[in-house]
Amino acid sequence: MLSNRYNHPPVFLYWAALFKKQTMTQATKDLLKEAEPLFARLLEFEATPQSLPDVLAMLDNMEPPASWILELPSQIKEGTYKTLPLDLMEAAARRIFGQESGIVRLDTPILTQDRNGKFAATVSLAYKVTGDFGAHYLTGIATVTSPNIQGLELATPKAESMAVKNALKKLGGLFGKYLNKVEDQEITEAPQVNLEEKMESLPETIKKVETLEELKSFKKLVYSKSISHEIQAIYEEKLRQLKGK
Repeated sequence: MLSNRYNHPPVFLYWAALFKKQTMTQATKDLLKEAEPLFARLLEFEATPQSLPDVLAMLDNMEPPASWILELPSQIKEGTYKTLPLDLMEAAARRIFGQESGIVRLDTPILTQDRNGKFAATVSLAYKVTGDFGAHYLTGIATVTSPNIQGLELATPKAESMAVKNALKKLGGLFGKYLNKVEDQEITEAPQVNLEEKMESLPETIKKVETLEELKSFKKLVYSKSISHEIQAIYEEKLRQLKGK
């Protein structure tokens, strides 16, 4: 059962996507077949929890088949970076570890706004790969930015997908861990700062708003679960001021 804290629209859509029936396309099946020699090497190990460290070590030393690799425009420098399709990464994880592999913890998205007015959705999660080799937990975190608050509804599920990809990459070379060095950050790593620091400028930004229309663009952010009552009070006071003009 979903908790009541997941009741605002972006998070509802983001959880609804999580529970969609997983189906594998024919293209993904064909790509998986190209890695069967690699899977066969892994299955040479006796499938027990005790063999899990050896399996992970072998995965770390493997490279993905060339047909798995996508080259996309880099967002942090000129040129491209290499990555793997998320559905293929998940299918490979289930092929190796078991069909029950998947997300086991999905935290409430954190919605923030920086000093330049840009919004962001940060998602963190735990992904479990499990089967005869035993259970292994992977953590993933990703941030997707949006130029306006309306875009957060799309940014949140995208951040979840990025977080899953970042978690699975920790399985090693076969999952694209070493495809790039600096380039393959996909600007998804959440900044390691306190939430209060991220939201430091929001009260002053609200106080400087001059129109009701502009103020209302902050409403969804202000009433998200990550925002303090003090900031909400500042918003409501500004709302009363502008309505009184």
